[in-house]
Amino acid sequence: MADDSLHHGGASVFVVHLMSDFDGFKKYFEDGAAARAQAGIKGHLLTRLDDGRVVVHLFADDAEKVEAALKSPEMARYLDRSGAPQSSLVWLTENELVKLPKVRPTGQTFSLYLKLRVTDFAALAEGFKQNLPMFDEHGVIGEGLHRSTSKEDVAILHFVGTSRDKLEALVQRAEFTALLVRAGSRDAEKPLVGIDISRSRPEPDHN
Repeated sequence: MADDSLHHGGASVFVVHLMSDFDGFKKYFEDGAAARAQAGIKGHLLTRLDDGRVVVHLFADDAEKVEAALKSPEMARYLDRSGAPQSSLVWLTENELVKLPKVRPTGQTFSLYLKLRVTDFAALAEGFKQNLPMFDEHGVIGEGLHRSTSKEDVAILHFVGTSRDKLEALVQRAEFTALLVRAGSRDAEKPLVGIDISRSRPEPDHN
């Protein structure tokens, strides 16, 4: 039976920030809400890693609009404000499959991000859908499969869960490994796991 809460379409931007002053960065990020909205960003999830880095998942409707905004002089000035991170890595993606929790979480959540290269993206997407029950077993309340707009063999998986230990155990499951093998995964990076610090949920599309 199809899962009606699994959506296709829209865009996501994943940013990994390195900074020495988290509190300064958090204010920098919060003060930039209006500029992000102007660039077409509809919501975000900010995750803090153990090593001090931060991963931000930004939700948008139109990848091209976001890409144009990222290249604009206004964005350059925005990024150069006080509290800016020392360095950032950015991946612009299209949403292949996204499932958000029906109700906004009230308790603590954690995120696991996995960036990989695959030779068969269709197999990855099909396996992703087939393994939703397994994700649920590991306390996953929201998940996404995203494809890079510049490198079609690059995929990013994002899982939001209620238990860090269960998320870390998920990627150790034989079924999860088999999913990546079927997709021809290679050069997979080490998963990034951290605690979710702030979020703003995109408005659901009722069209």
